[in-house]
Amino acid sequence: MLKKERSQVPKAQREIWNQAIRGHLFGLPIYTDAQKVMVYLSFGWEIDTWAIVENLQRQGKEVYVPVVQSKPKGLIARKYTSREDLAPAVFGILEPGPKAHTVNPRELDLVIVPGLAFSAQGFRIGYGGGYYDRFLTTTNANSVGLVYHSFIRDVPADSWDQAVDFLVTEEGVLGRK
Repeated sequence: MLKKERSQVPKAQREIWNQAIRGHLFGLPIYTDAQKVMVYLSFGWEIDTWAIVENLQRQGKEVYVPVVQSKPKGLIARKYTSREDLAPAVFGILEPGPKAHTVNPRELDLVIVPGLAFSAQGFRIGYGGGYYDRFLTTTNANSVGLVYHSFIRDVPADSWDQAVDFLVTEEGVLGRK
């Protein structure tokens, strides 16, 4: 339902909203001060993060991307160097190869988290599997969910769900901290 709803947002509207989201994100002190950032590589109808990756690299920051591990089930943060060093992996998501440097989650300063929808309290509906919920328990990094304002919804939270610290929408920033 949410995937279909998000896919119906016209491309031109998404581009306008994505640009506004980046503008708000780029002005956040937790973003400007971060040196090691994990950011998802967007695909399909997700909020575009490729310009965020480029911005981080231009600033000389270390960029890491989530890599899905099946055993044990979880995410690891691997260093991003360029698009050319990526290959499709689980769910068709582009990932760095196994030789890419992996960082301990406790060394990250910021984690940018995807979601289909978020609650105003920072809980999310993802794609299932609980990968980010498990990952966020392993790091002290600030976490930011990127979401279109119209996708801030009443999201039921289970005991294992981890809320993000900030939501960045095209309208501005909502924070729990």
